[in-house]
Amino acid sequence: MATTFITGIAQRPGRSKLKTAQDSIFYIENPKKTRNGELVTAFRCSPKSAPLEMLYEQSLREQETGRKVVQKYDGKKKSYLLMTMRQSFAPGEVTAEQAHRIGCELAERFLGKKYQYVVATHTDKAHIHNHVIFNIVGNDGKKFRQTKFTPRHLRDLSDRLCRENNLSVVEPTEWQDRRYTNEKVTSYRTIIKIDIERCIHAARDYEDFLNRMRELYYVTDTGSVLKFRHRTNGQQRPVRSYTLGKGYTRQELLARANSEEEIFDPVTISQKLRNIEAMIRAVGFIRENGTDFDRQTERLSKTMEQTQTTLEEMRRKVAVAQSIGTCFDVLEQNGRVYDQYKSGSFTEQEAREHEDKINLYESALATLRGNKIQTDSSAREKFRAELSAIQEQTAELEKQVRRIREQINRTEKVREVSERADADDPIIASKKGGKHLGR
Repeated sequence: MATTFITGIAQRPGRSKLKTAQDSIFYIENPKKTRNGELVTAFRCSPKSAPLEMLYEQSLREQETGRKVVQKYDGKKKSYLLMTMRQSFAPGEVTAEQAHRIGCELAERFLGKKYQYVVATHTDKAHIHNHVIFNIVGNDGKKFRQTKFTPRHLRDLSDRLCRENNLSVVEPTEWQDRRYTNEKVTSYRTIIKIDIERCIHAARDYEDFLNRMRELYYVTDTGSVLKFRHRTNGQQRPVRSYTLGKGYTRQELLARANSEEEIFDPVTISQKLRNIEAMIRAVGFIRENGTDFDRQTERLSKTMEQTQTTLEEMRRKVAVAQSIGTCFDVLEQNGRVYDQYKSGSFTEQEAREHEDKINLYESALATLRGNKIQTDSSAREKFRAELSAIQEQTAELEKQVRRIREQINRTEKVREVSERADADDPIIASKKGGKHLGR
């Protein structure tokens, strides 16, 4: 069972943007709470230099748009520097490794590949919990906007992950469950048609059909009009049967119930076509690869595991290299301002105006020196060439993973088609559908 929370991080009074970001991010990365940093993962940045990299991306946006990321508003409206969210698990329900993996998946699904973020799992409390801090500016230059739907969206993603990992979820009350929803819902008319078909095929005659429908519906049968209103699913007004389409007028239902006539079902033809297409694809696959699906899946899974291990290692190298690259970019962009500041040619007012650039430069310089990297132009060019090579290798590995995943999915689909065909199951291709109201 996991609970979630999301809010913004504003620039703290008396502190610079960099100091605020460092305090927040370095708090969640605390080695004493994250097993010496083992339970820390970052995306599009390095855990050690995440504050610098996030603020640098914000500075690029400010240069492009001419607008400050953190605005000063009067009143209750706030402008945030970063966003933070938390995911807490029930005591004893998950291990630290499992919680961290789920936290990383939650961040990936919630933020996609748009925002830089850091995920840290804390084990210092009875309830293991994840902290996620992400940049409020995305790689498209747009700011993250929190709405009244955001907490619900985050909660739904967390619940989905819990169910996928066989964990319990907090069951909402009826009011909470209906407050916000974008779930695809099957219309009342479709539900009525489904129930009509079920009842009319089972009925002996027209009166028996009406009696079967009355188990679920309020039925009005007067003159030439036949109306239905469901008893429990929230349908407010009765639906006249002739508005459901061809074959659903009172006269047609009367004739069908008494003579056992069946209405033409357009789904049947399309379903058969999908079945034929699925069988053709399956036969081609079997001729090429054989019918030992278990062996094929096992071989592909081993290859996938090896490739993903190599890919993760390359991604870590890319993340570190990109962080170093960001430091070089910061030095290039803010070097002139920093030189003027160090030479003492700035007034106090000018120094305050360029405080963010000066702080970024000093942080980037400290990061490079901490990694024992030279800051001259030759070292810069050599590093960029190495980064380009690593990125090309990573891109090729990602293509391999996608190809293997497609092969595994295709193998499983052919296995399913083959098994259902052997069982004489006429429904091979499934139709898309929604949630039935009150069913």
